Amino acid sequence: MLRRSSQALLATAARACAPRAAPSAATTFRLQSASFSTIYDHQTPFEDINRHRSDAEQRIAQVPIVELASSVAVCDGGGGALGHPVEYIQLDTRKHNTPQTCKYCGVRYKMKEGYHAGH
Repeated sequence: MLRRSSQALLATAARACAPRAAPSAATTFRLQSASFSTIYDHQTPFEDINRHRSDAEQRIAQVPIVELASSVAVCDGGGGALGHPVEYIQLDTRKHNTPQTCKYCGVRYKMKEGYHAGH
């Protein structure tokens, strides 16, 4: 008995070898919209079934928010040469005590409760 992925591959090969008429506009549109599907809308095309999916968003969400007694956070990725460019993140924003995110690595920073930046 063949695995599902092997069966899907054989079915795809059989369809590719079969003679067919010119595709209609609806078929073309359906194929184009399927190519824009992602893992987030849960409608991936059948070619995308075996593709590796990253769990990076779930992993970065598990990292606790870093609380600082400062109005500016400095993030460099923590790896020296393996990190990312230095980013200065302002924590004293209009929405007080909301975490600010590093645009490179996704680590979230927040000012400690009761800390007010002196000007």
